[in-house]
Amino acid sequence: MYDEVEGRLTQSLHNAVLINLGKEAQPQQVRRPWDAEVKIGRQIAEALPENSTIATVFDRSDIARKLLILGAPGSGKTTTMLDLAQSLVQSALADKHAAIPVLLNLSSWRKTDQSIAAWFQEELRLKYGVSAKLGSQWIQEKKLLPLLDGLDEVAAERQETCVNAINQFLSGEQRPVAVVVCSREEEYNLYRSNLALNGAIRLKPLTPEQMQDFLHRLGQRPLADTLHQDTHLQELLQAPLLLSMAVLALQTSSIEDWQQLSTAQNRLDWLLEHYVLSRLQMEYRGNTYPPQKGPTPRQTRHWLRWLAQLMAQQSQTEFLIENLQPNETLHKKTYRGLYGLIVGLIVGLIFGLIFGLIVGVIVGLIVGLIVGLIPGNIDPVEAFQISWTREALQEIGGLIRGLIRGLIRGLIVGLIGGLIVGLIVGLIYELIRGVTGALIGALIGGLIVGLIVGLIFGLIGGLIGGLKTNIQTRVTPNQGIKASLKNALILGTIALVLSFGIYILGTIAFTYLPLPDLVEPQTIITTSICLVIWFCITKGGLEPAIQHFALRGVLYRNGFMPWNYARFLNFCTEKLLLQRVGGRYRFIHKLVQDYFADRVLP
Repeated sequence: MYDEVEGRLTQSLHNAVLINLGKEAQPQQVRRPWDAEVKIGRQIAEALPENSTIATVFDRSDIARKLLILGAPGSGKTTTMLDLAQSLVQSALADKHAAIPVLLNLSSWRKTDQSIAAWFQEELRLKYGVSAKLGSQWIQEKKLLPLLDGLDEVAAERQETCVNAINQFLSGEQRPVAVVVCSREEEYNLYRSNLALNGAIRLKPLTPEQMQDFLHRLGQRPLADTLHQDTHLQELLQAPLLLSMAVLALQTSSIEDWQQLSTAQNRLDWLLEHYVLSRLQMEYRGNTYPPQKGPTPRQTRHWLRWLAQLMAQQSQTEFLIENLQPNETLHKKTYRGLYGLIVGLIVGLIFGLIFGLIVGVIVGLIVGLIVGLIPGNIDPVEAFQISWTREALQEIGGLIRGLIRGLIRGLIVGLIGGLIVGLIVGLIYELIRGVTGALIGALIGGLIVGLIVGLIFGLIGGLIGGLKTNIQTRVTPNQGIKASLKNALILGTIALVLSFGIYILGTIAFTYLPLPDLVEPQTIITTSICLVIWFCITKGGLEPAIQHFALRGVLYRNGFMPWNYARFLNFCTEKLLLQRVGGRYRFIHKLVQDYFADRVLP
């Protein structure tokens, strides 16, 4: 949480302008350049003293740590909430009994029948890797302080319902002792119901004096003079975000062209367009790409447009590379076909080495076709949680139940799969190769292999499902897929150990077990070992990695992203188009995300 708050504050556009253009690092330059007023209940709004901090307002006795932050787009709502989060994190570090602040965005609340408490619990799992049981316990014990951003970013038809859901959360048994909600003022004033909070702070637009002071300290006298003369342009830039954008945009553009536009919307569109243009045309001095080797402005626009549209479709404000899913209809068939082909080739190779090329090709084609037709999300095996804490021991019962369910499923699937594969192999040997009685032998062998493999599949699958968890702190991009590959190697090593056991037990068992002459014990043992190794590696992390890279291959082939996606996203962070915290990315502001999502490329 500390790293997230610090990272987002450091990469805020206001700070970026100061770093890029400020000649001296002066404390007053990082002070919020806007005024604020607070309203309690039905009282008249009162202006806050200039030296007031958001933490001071939050702790006022009449607000009692339940606060609403309102403002216009770009007025600094999220930055204000991050300032508060910074103070709350420091308090939590100093006092182990203090509630832990948690930054969440309400745009991910999509199910109108889902309570805010249930959504809160799910977001803890997805964003911070907190197990469902532990998250529920923390919420019940009121150990968390939710900071809820983006109420206005909830789908328009669900915003009123979301307000009611938040009020139910605030009045229920799981209500937090403190909470903050951020929303655009215009949208909030349209709701029929108000949030059941104790007070609201409204971030007021910049005054002309504040704007002039800010620009003069940055040496932007031409822009300051223009705003002094052009009141319409001055009104547009009263939001701190837009004023900061203007400072950067006018490094490469003419302010005269901007002044000639007549409507506020056209001027805003011009500002966003030329801010992006200035970021793309600026001399690149980063470390992500070698000189002259980075993506072109057109490629950058195109790839960011696809990303913004993807995030808009999924109501996301943050993006994780490992969370890419095959959700787009245009790419689902190609992705499934490629994934099925890769799996079919691997399975075909295994059976080809044991039974011959023809058997391998046929089994591989059938398995690849089945796998390609089965829908499903990509679920990385990021980490295994093995702990002797009280919370972990409480979940042993669930782990045992998972092992039992996995064992039953494994035996059923193993026996059915063994019969099917035995039937295919037997028919091939009997009809094509003319081996009499091969069908009966293959069916018996398939049942035995299915029994052995199904037993081990079920136990290992249940164990993986019971211990699997999400990475709690994502430090690097695509960390989940990288961790999956690492875990596949670990499970593969375990499978090799199991293979020795299968070989020894199988050899002993088949020495005393009467089998028809048509059944070859060595073939059964070899097949079982190969399938166990394959299962451990795939379920241990290789399967989601194959799915992920198959999807990335399809998206790359269709021109929606470069192959090295993390490097491109880091490049956009250096260009002040994205922000990065650990392995998560977000646009520098929702206005920029909406600009790219609505952009039609020439």
